[in-house]
Amino acid sequence: MNSPDFLIASLGRSGSTMIANWLTRPPEQIVLIEPFLLDLQNPAMLHRQFAELGIAATDEEWALADADWQARFQRLFAPRLAGKRWAIKEVLGSEHRKVLAAFAPPRVVVTVRDIDAIAASFLEKHRVQGNRDRFDAAWVAAYCRRETELIAALCETLRAQGTPHRITRYEDFVASADERAALAAFTGWAGDGDVARHLGHFGRGFEAERHGGGIGQAAPSLAARALDPEEQALVAEITEGCAAYRAAFGYI
Repeated sequence: MNSPDFLIASLGRSGSTMIANWLTRPPEQIVLIEPFLLDLQNPAMLHRQFAELGIAATDEEWALADADWQARFQRLFAPRLAGKRWAIKEVLGSEHRKVLAAFAPPRVVVTVRDIDAIAASFLEKHRVQGNRDRFDAAWVAAYCRRETELIAALCETLRAQGTPHRITRYEDFVASADERAALAAFTGWAGDGDVARHLGHFGRGFEAERHGGGIGQAAPSLAARALDPEEQALVAEITEGCAAYRAAFGYI
């Protein structure tokens, strides 16, 4: 099976889409953003990604039923990825494990960010996108607590297995050209791709505007994210509850 060069195993709001886009330079180098390749029904945004990357599938091809994910991959994705270097980015710990088991990528990039910024960014994003009915404050708290534990456990597994991996902290990536060069060297891919790619289709155009379509170094403050007092208290609670994660990745 055509296998990815690497997996980007991420926490949501850790700059993973920015990093995936930075590494993407079509048609030769493509990072698929949250494709859920092991499902029989892939998200609509993957369909749009393929179109934007110049490897579109028709609506009819996309809608065809397949016996299993392997058959779907061989029919729909493998021909379009043939001859290209490609990778996968996912933001759920359950997907990280599934991708590693199914594809055995030779390298893993782990992206993290301080948890207060992740929680605040989620709250702002869901407000701007009008998704608070689906992703309320309880969802944010549960995601942060669950996924920080899973990403730390994943790193322990990778170390135990001797799988080459690199931890990329959002704060370091945006601030340091040397950090970006080191990440490019680890993956074997050139960077400098369009970091704003797909954001409009993802309902995240406000992020491209905020950072001028580039790699913005200044993370918005809680005040700039317009969080109300209850949300600010939740961010503080999440930060306190994720102390083990913060220590593991150098945030304490």
